[in-house]
Amino acid sequence: MVPAVALILFLPLLSPAPIRVEALQRDTPEGVVRAWLARVDLTDPRVSFVVTGPIVRRPDDPPRAEAHLVPTDVWAEKAGVDLAVNAGFFARLDGPGAPLFGWTEGLPVDILGLARSGGRDVSPPRHGGGDGGPPDPALLIREADGGRCPCRVRAAYAGESDLAGVEDAVAGMGPRGHKPGTLLVEDGQDRGATAQVDPLQRHPRTAAAVSRDGRTLLLVVVDGRRPGWSVGVTLPELARLLIDAGAWNAVNLDGGGSSAMWYRGPASAGRVLNQPSDGHVRPVASHLGVRLAPTSVPASGGAPR
Repeated sequence: MVPAVALILFLPLLSPAPIRVEALQRDTPEGVVRAWLARVDLTDPRVSFVVTGPIVRRPDDPPRAEAHLVPTDVWAEKAGVDLAVNAGFFARLDGPGAPLFGWTEGLPVDILGLARSGGRDVSPPRHGGGDGGPPDPALLIREADGGRCPCRVRAAYAGESDLAGVEDAVAGMGPRGHKPGTLLVEDGQDRGATAQVDPLQRHPRTAAAVSRDGRTLLLVVVDGRRPGWSVGVTLPELARLLIDAGAWNAVNLDGGGSSAMWYRGPASAGRVLNQPSDGHVRPVASHLGVRLAPTSVPASGGAPR
């Protein structure tokens, strides 16, 4: 693969900007790959995080329902965030009136693995092969007092014992049966071949990563399944893209038709930047959002705690 060609599309309102978004393009033998990469300054006190919270249960919800599906753009507007991506994997639940196919807004589903919002558990962590197996990889967010950055954010394997002080978290997919399930990037090394899901197949993808110094969160959405626009990436390719962008540890999140990045620029209305493979923004179970406080809040430039 040839080196990425990056184009910064939005001029910062302040210098440095808490969120910077780039469009990436790579040419491969199978066709062009297009992606969006957001860099979030974890030392900036204007930054805070939002993850989809627990649902208000309905009388007809199945007992295991942990979420009602909401498109990423709809959730982002309601949550009042400035940047949002789809987050964890989810599964259909059997129940009266449940459709056999497709994902409809409001559908009750089970979140697969860890989800935490504002210190509240939305879905518990999972362990591959039962309680004695390794936990799923996850993005763990610990904010400073007051719910803002400077933040400590980790992409790591996360069980119950790893959640002390963690306000927000979303998970990738760990080992299932005979299939491994690792971090996408671990200590700067490409672990894409052993990450999940479908590591060697080209798909749209969403991932989250943290830089080695802990000062930057990287969020990436890659388009795919759209010949002539973007063919998608394998997980090793996604890992290398993130390593090139400065990732030290990274987790692969839900992808395919779920992959979406929504962004509200300093002087623009919010919009979905990528071209989801379904032809529209798919409703999903969980979302990861970044909210910016008014720009009068001074940037500290301090290190995460």
